[in-house]
Amino acid sequence: MDVNVNTHLKQSEINGLFNEMEQLKNKRKQDLELIQKKEAKIIEHILEHGNVLAYKDDVPHILSVVNTHTRKFDKAKLADDTGRTQTELNVVGIAELVEDNQTSSEELEDYFYEEPNQKLKARKAKKSDMDLLRSSGRI
Repeated sequence: MDVNVNTHLKQSEINGLFNEMEQLKNKRKQDLELIQKKEAKIIEHILEHGNVLAYKDDVPHILSVVNTHTRKFDKAKLADDTGRTQTELNVVGIAELVEDNQTSSEELEDYFYEEPNQKLKARKAKKSDMDLLRSSGRI
């Protein structure tokens, strides 16, 4: 009975690498959630008190909030209107709807909408920014 030990060692090594990779993915997801919570807290503070001075590698930066809009597609509404599931409405599924004349590209525009969003913006502080903060007593 001949057993190939190298195959088992390779399989074990691959299994270990796969498990490490999955742990890193979970950690990345947790880190992103933590970043989003901290960013939301900073945005809330800026909206309440105004722009903030922060240091990144001993370089002063001005933190501010920028209002943006994100263009989104309402796949749920299209699914309700066409009687299909949302999973069927990928790029190919939507193309099939247009080919079958169930909808047109012009009608698809009705399913797009703008969603307001607030983002944190950081830029290097200018001398005038520093003077303004000093005169207001904030630093």
